[in-house]
Amino acid sequence: MSLINTWLFTKTVIDWEKFAKSTGETYRVVSVRDYIDKKKKLSDGYTITVQVLKDNFDYGIDKEGNFRESNLYQTFVVTVLTRKEKPKKGDLIVLKNFDEQNSFVIGFDLILRFNDYDIRKEK
Repeated sequence: MSLINTWLFTKTVIDWEKFAKSTGETYRVVSVRDYIDKKKKLSDGYTITVQVLKDNFDYGIDKEGNFRESNLYQTFVVTVLTRKEKPKKGDLIVLKNFDEQNSFVIGFDLILRFNDYDIRKEK
């Protein structure tokens, strides 16, 4: 008989520093909506969909010998747990202070939370 409820004893680590370094740490805002934690454990903030503008990571080769596709121009969703200047669609944003304690993985989906961000002016 195998073990049951093993998810209670496992933890997946998100290496945000490695991802941020590979993707240049700056992302384009695609959409923004207000975030309010229903359980009132986390601060209010914004749920932001961002687009990867650069990806220089080597993802290797698949089993057919083809190079794996990068994350360039892919989008992902993050939650920032602060309410300062609201980012607008099209803004460039730098995500800061990754909240490892409140970030997690479900299947292949990343639930990423940050405590701060900067809006960058486009050059």
